[in-house]
Amino acid sequence: MTTPQDVATSPVRDRPTWLVYLQLSSWAWFLYAFGATQALLRDEQGTSKSVAALHGSTFAVGGLVGALVTAPAIRLLGRGMVMRVTALGTAASMLLYTTPDAAPWVTMTAACLACLFGTALLITINAFLLDHQGTAGAAAITEANAFAAFATLLGPLTVGIGVATVFGWRAGIWTAMIGMLALEVWRGRHVAAFGTREQALHESQIGRMPRAIGWSLALIAFFIATEFSMTLWGADLLRDRCGFGPAAAAASLATISGGIFVGRLIGVRLALHFHSDTILRGSVIFALVAFALMWSFTVWPVVLLGMCAVGLGIGVQWPMGVARAVRASDGLTDRAAAYCSISGSIAIIIAPVMLGTLADHVGVHTAFLVVPVFMACALALLLVRPESAVHHVRS
Repeated sequence: MTTPQDVATSPVRDRPTWLVYLQLSSWAWFLYAFGATQALLRDEQGTSKSVAALHGSTFAVGGLVGALVTAPAIRLLGRGMVMRVTALGTAASMLLYTTPDAAPWVTMTAACLACLFGTALLITINAFLLDHQGTAGAAAITEANAFAAFATLLGPLTVGIGVATVFGWRAGIWTAMIGMLALEVWRGRHVAAFGTREQALHESQIGRMPRAIGWSLALIAFFIATEFSMTLWGADLLRDRCGFGPAAAAASLATISGGIFVGRLIGVRLALHFHSDTILRGSVIFALVAFALMWSFTVWPVVLLGMCAVGLGIGVQWPMGVARAVRASDGLTDRAAAYCSISGSIAIIIAPVMLGTLADHVGVHTAFLVVPVFMACALALLLVRPESAVHHVRS
């Protein structure tokens, strides 16, 4: 078994790599544009907030189902073909979601399917990059997610531009859909280059997933719990502590997205010089300090600075956490990538609801203290079970 390298190599940016970079960006574009359309869709459909919120619930359920079925689908069809099917399925789901005058059950179904296909696409992209880039896998995933983070800024922007023009909010979703389809045209017949059925069957014969991966999956759950608690409840914290209106609070969440984007760009460079566990420990400590700044003040420039700094700290955590888990899988890349998404999906379902339930009883500001608890648990795992110790036990 190969010991993980302390220093990664630089990613090779060949045609397949650029294609999946842009594919991940198209998915991220839709993901954040989807969030920006929720209030607009609610007004159009005339539903209550509780009914409209079911779009988020069905979205999360679709992601969990997608994570569960991806590995079997790869064994049946091969990674490259699953990439194609899920990209086309995601695009079709976007089109269904933007059907004019659609009933709520139609848009909820579309949300569920979009996240099902999108999650499967994300898993195959992560697995491909880790296999294709070798020792540069962690840097490549971080770089891919940096491009995706930039797309998360553009997604809501196109929705806003569409609302302000004759195109309407659907233009923001259609842009992502067109991008997804254009990339499949660019891929052409070169599906096998991204993974074949024979390769997947060979991987499935390697053996069972090592138990040591459980530590990395738990780590990912805490990382995702932190990120989604911040992005889903950050606007409420700004309204509660800084007196922001709904529009200003929602727009100000771009500080978190911007921080994540910059954090991933920096992470690509750091991954070339430092071991991923060193970077992850530093990122958690930095995010904890930034959270203290954000949580302790009511002066809005300081709070926004703290939010941006939290985003900067957590930016590297998902991509490097995935790479860490895959390294612990003994070559079972596709299954490990799927397990990462399952862990993340469960965290998305549980953590924001936990924070929201606490907020109903103790207020948003106090409830936000669960976020540093998530961070502290992640730091404890990194200290108690560093990657070097896990590999030493399995060697």
